[in-house]
Formats: sequence, structure tokens, C-alpha cells
Amino acid sequence: MVIYLVLLIMMSRIYVTKLISVCFIALMLVVPDSQAKATIDIVTEFMPPLQLAKPGQKMHGLTADLVNSVVQDSQLPSTSNVYPWSRSYLLARTKPNVLIFPIIRTKEREGDFHWIGKIWSFSAAIYKHESRADITVANLDDAKKYNISVYRNDFFHHYLLKNGFSPKKLSPVEDIEQSIKLFISGRVDLIVIDSSIFEYYLKQFNHDSTQYKQLVKLTDVKHKDAYIALSKSSSPSMVSKLMSSYQHVSQSDKFVDIRQSWAEKLGY
Repeated sequence: MVIYLVLLIMMSRIYVTKLISVCFIALMLVVPDSQAKATIDIVTEFMPPLQLAKPGQKMHGLTADLVNSVVQDSQLPSTSNVYPWSRSYLLARTKPNVLIFPIIRTKEREGDFHWIGKIWSFSAAIYKHESRADITVANLDDAKKYNISVYRNDFFHHYLLKNGFSPKKLSPVEDIEQSIKLFISGRVDLIVIDSSIFEYYLKQFNHDSTQYKQLVKLTDVKHKDAYIALSKSSSPSMVSKLMSSYQHVSQSDKFVDIRQSWAEKLGY
């Protein structure tokens, strides 16, 4: 009986030791794989024609299709969500593995993100209604005395504040479509916006572009590059894979084909 008990204890110890070894090996195999397969959380905003999906819809549009091609090439799993710009920007600033686009690359933002690659060049201007003969703007400072429609917390909102515009003269709203509607309804005097985006919305709203006059091109903003960016605390392997995929896709015919396809759709 004693011998039987001794053998039973020895077998139990051997079983436990083997079990611990198997669990350790499994853990070593699983952890690197889970890191390699970390999910990309894509966040963006509704900004036609660059990104045409609204919340709950599949991401598509001129820059969205470029981003999709890069992510697909990386073979990393991903999710995508459309939020107001303020929320998307906050998530990308505070959470790991968050990809945001299109985001303008500035000195202030430089150290906050991994900059994967350029996907768009903004060209901004100040516009008024052609009928508003009482509005005279020859430079940026002249615009400070008028009420201006802005998209809350986006680049142009902060650009105006940085250049000395009074917050009382700015009318921030939650998305770019509201900003344009506020302007074309005549409830504000001016709007500062990317020219291509403004032209797109005028077509959508069946407004004749000759009803609006471009007053000043913002030369220090013109051709400001917008990027795909990844949050600073993201997995190094994710950063490496996305940068490699961007280089691969952008140097292929894929980017050219996507841009040409959207140019034909939009009539540019």
C-alpha cells in the first residue's frame, strides 16, 4: 500500500511538471503571435469626397480607398469607425494601435504620431457669397471682422485661432457638412475650407459655384499634406508593417488607379 502511494505521488508530480511545461511553451507561442496580429482600430470622419461613409457604414472614398489598400496589404486585422473629428483625434492621441486619416501633418503634431504616408494635399481658401458686396477681404487679417463658419477642432479652426481670430467670430459645428450649410444659408459671412471639398458639396447641394467668390488663398496652408498616421503607443510590428505596406502600395499602380477612378466619378 505504501509503495502504491509513493508511486501515485511521483506520477502526480511528473504530470504536474509536464502540464506546467506545456502551458509555458503554449504561452511563449501565443504571446508573440497575438502581438503580431494586433488589431488596427481605424478612426476617421465624414469628409466627402475623401471619406464618404457615415457612422455604421463601410469606409469608402478617395482617401479611404487608399487607406483600405494599405491595410489590406499589411494583412493585419482591422476595425473601422466614423466619428466627429474631435473624438477620432482624441482616440488616436490616447489609445494604442489607432490609425487616423486624413490628418494634416504639422510641427505641433509631429511627435504625437507615427506618420505612415501622405494621401492628400489640402488647398484652402476663404469664400464669401458673390452677392455680399459689403464684405471686402484682401488678406487674412481683413477676415477677422467677419463671422466665419468652422468645423469644430479641425486644422482650420485651430489655424484661425492661432492667427489671432476671436473665438466670438468663429461658429464651430460638429461636422464639415453642417459648416458648409451654415455658410450657404447666409447665417455667417465667410468660410475657410479646402477648395476640392467645397466644390464637391456645392455639386451635391445643386448650388452654382459662381454664386460664391474665392477671396484669399491661404498660401501657408495651400498643399498642406494630409497623412495616414498611427498612434504613438502602437505596436512596433504594426508600425513597421504599415510603413512597409504603404511603400509597396504607393509605388505600385494601385494608388494611381484609385485616384483616377475617383477623379472620373467626381468629374475632376
